Amino acid sequence: MPKRMKKIVVDEAVSEELSHQFFSFLQKQGYRNLDIIHVHKAHPGMPDSHIVHHLLDHSTFLLTTDRPLHNAVIAKGFKSYHYSNGRFNSRRIKGIKNKILTPLKKEALLLKNYYHLPKTEIRSCLLPSSEKSLKKLRTKRRRIRSYFGGFDNLDLVAFTVSWKALSSSTLFGLRIRISTNIGKKALDASENYFRDQIANQYRDIAAVNYALILSIQLMLHHVKTTVYFDSPKMKNPGLFLGGDAKEPNTDLFAALYENFTDLNFIPSTKGQFIERLRAKLRNLSQSNSNEIVPGNMSEILNKLNKRHDPARTNIDNP
Repeated sequence: MPKRMKKIVVDEAVSEELSHQFFSFLQKQGYRNLDIIHVHKAHPGMPDSHIVHHLLDHSTFLLTTDRPLHNAVIAKGFKSYHYSNGRFNSRRIKGIKNKILTPLKKEALLLKNYYHLPKTEIRSCLLPSSEKSLKKLRTKRRRIRSYFGGFDNLDLVAFTVSWKALSSSTLFGLRIRISTNIGKKALDASENYFRDQIANQYRDIAAVNYALILSIQLMLHHVKTTVYFDSPKMKNPGLFLGGDAKEPNTDLFAALYENFTDLNFIPSTKGQFIERLRAKLRNLSQSNSNEIVPGNMSEILNKLNKRHDPARTNIDNP
């Protein structure tokens, strides 16, 4: 093969160490003067379809750990290497379907440096503290972005929320279903179950808060959002806006609410989504499932309190 390749494009999930190994691997193959583009540095948040359209051609190598993307790039006649089991593989991976690359809309034909959505001020207070939880969050966000070909293609984020009393605590449940504006099938993006100690009178708003927190964590808050709440047991969340009483859970709700551009609350009494969620909460309340994770509402409230209290911030961070 003629040594006419000019550039290495490193997919976002590939580590710096692996990209250096790949560069050395290509040098041993006789390739010289190769430029390297790290997507996470040059175009953070860039969807796969944009990577293929804007960055790849017959003079580039793609380095990725995404097998469906690897196969899709090869199918388009470009060069891709996939790393697994200590080897760089440039052949199509058998048994793996090509990733479906979403056609770019007219406005996406212009290359951008930054593809992530602007982060909100409150988001840093909502992120989990453990690296393992952060990694899961990033993986989930990438999966949503990849499925729809970018966040610009999202049309509606629908949450279904409920709760169930569980001994001295509360089990909160929420499901996310995302619809697109490009004619693709809706995605059941996530279901989450938190066990937390919340005063009985604030269970309703805490359930909604968990949904809004997850939406901001996943950077979905810019999309039109509907929260379907279990109305036989939950009050309309809108009733908690504009109240005079200063209470941490309702204050958090008001702070979260401000970050959404189009947020609606709809009571749900019956239907497959709310009934499925109720059934799941009943089943989980009778088991020790690892689907239930400890809630961290008190941790989030504490972070927000420190952010708004300069005296406490100075004490904790001298």
